[in-house]
Amino acid sequence: MDKLSRLDLVFCVDLTGSMSPFIQAARAQMTSILDALRAQLGEGLRVGVVAYRDHCDGKKVCEKHDFMSDSRAVKATLDGLSILGGGDYPEAVFTGLDACVKLPWREGAYRVIVLVGDAPPHGCGASGDTYAKGDPSGFDLDAMANLLEEKGLFVHALAMFRDAQPEAVLDRTFRRLSISTGGAYHEARGAEAAMKIVESVSGRFLSELAFDRALFAAIEGSFPVAVDELAKQLRASVDDVNAGMMRLRQRRLLDL
Repeated sequence: MDKLSRLDLVFCVDLTGSMSPFIQAARAQMTSILDALRAQLGEGLRVGVVAYRDHCDGKKVCEKHDFMSDSRAVKATLDGLSILGGGDYPEAVFTGLDACVKLPWREGAYRVIVLVGDAPPHGCGASGDTYAKGDPSGFDLDAMANLLEEKGLFVHALAMFRDAQPEAVLDRTFRRLSISTGGAYHEARGAEAAMKIVESVSGRFLSELAFDRALFAAIEGSFPVAVDELAKQLRASVDDVNAGMMRLRQRRLLDL
């Protein structure tokens, strides 16, 4: 399998009680989304699932399910997840992301985490935080964002807002974890809206993989690289070319 066609995708999901509607929607719709990805990528697609709760949930604070190549296996994993736990408002987001980092990512793959939750990490300023002085994982927001970037992981964060107005700490932390890693930030109110975003984001991965393959082919043997010339050749914007080059560098496929 060509490294340029590899997508390692992990869903990192809050599994406390308030997320039940999203999990039910994911169980119903995720297979079709993954089948669409697999139709384009074949064996290039692998999917992992990490579910986190809160530190008060003891041994059940985090569940890690290694990469799978079969959509039916992913569905079975989703069907087996249990909604439970949670204490104060923040959740063990950093523990979930740390588990994602430790998965066996493939060399050269486009490494993506889709983070879905309706509460921010501990130690980031949320009201009523039991661990206001610091998350038990030992991570703070900057340390986690820097680790994700260092490992070449692109985070697409989906903040599930319970009320009409965005919750400030959730908005700020999920933005930081996504945009600083080269991913994107999204927000939704309701499970169905969230699943539409997941479907749209999945389509984006296919477009980016196709663009990166074309960009890599155009760059090979063309040093120094003139970004404006590449943009003309690929009929793309300079911003698109710069974003593609950043992805290729983080995938360790380009050394410029």
